Amino acid sequence: MIDLSGKVAIVTGGSSGIGEATVRKLAGLGAGVVIADVDEARGHAISQELAANGVQAAFIRTDILEEEQIAALVDRTVRELGRLDILVNSAGIPRTIAPDFEVLEARTQDWNTTISGHLTATMLTAKYALPHMIAGGGGSIVNVSSLSSLHATADLSAYAAAKAGVNQLTKEIAATYGRDNVRCNVVVPGAVLTPRGRKTMGREMFQLFADETPLPRLAEADDLADAIVFFASDMSSMITGQSLVVDGGMMTKLPYWRPKMQASRGSRFDDAAAKYEPSGEE
Repeated sequence: MIDLSGKVAIVTGGSSGIGEATVRKLAGLGAGVVIADVDEARGHAISQELAANGVQAAFIRTDILEEEQIAALVDRTVRELGRLDILVNSAGIPRTIAPDFEVLEARTQDWNTTISGHLTATMLTAKYALPHMIAGGGGSIVNVSSLSSLHATADLSAYAAAKAGVNQLTKEIAATYGRDNVRCNVVVPGAVLTPRGRKTMGREMFQLFADETPLPRLAEADDLADAIVFFASDMSSMITGQSLVVDGGMMTKLPYWRPKMQASRGSRFDDAAAKYEPSGEE
């Protein structure tokens, strides 16, 4: 039902995780794709694999902390692929670059870097993409946020603030450029089984998320990519300025949900929650 033939997409963070899954799904639906990332080896490998299968694909090394590189990414995409219809802001910066803390322990430099990597970079990609989308008759911008933008986690002050900013920036872009036929929406992931997620949160944290998620599994990168593709396509042509939470229902329940469900459903509930077994992947 979704045909993206003739469309061109940029996916930041497209060399791994949610970004890579999105690149592959967009390509599978006929879109030309540009992978924007700092992982050159992986980015080139993915683009070459897609090109070998007849996909119009390219890798452009892009550091999202550098405005000049973001501008060059968009300009080169339009120059080489002819247009720009879809922008997916999936890239972020790892905590190894900008550690996060609770407010009393925060360092200004780390705060600024985190805000820049998650919020400012999202604004800048939109800034440089919008003129081309408007000139081409419209487009779709899909941002990727986090449950941390909606619910406090106690020790992610900068990340949570940045992602909350992404949510509001999404609405601002949607409200401002809707008359230009540009839509902007945001996907809000919960726990996602990506390589970076495993390294950041570890087995015990993922097991906690699995125990607290109503559905009997945690999200994979493909689950988020499906939501992103929906927003990128004409299937959502009357949807803009919206947030879509993809968390398996984790945050839909009351705090006493688990004991209540155990009491009412017994082993059936426990068996469902126990289906998740973390892999040994690091």
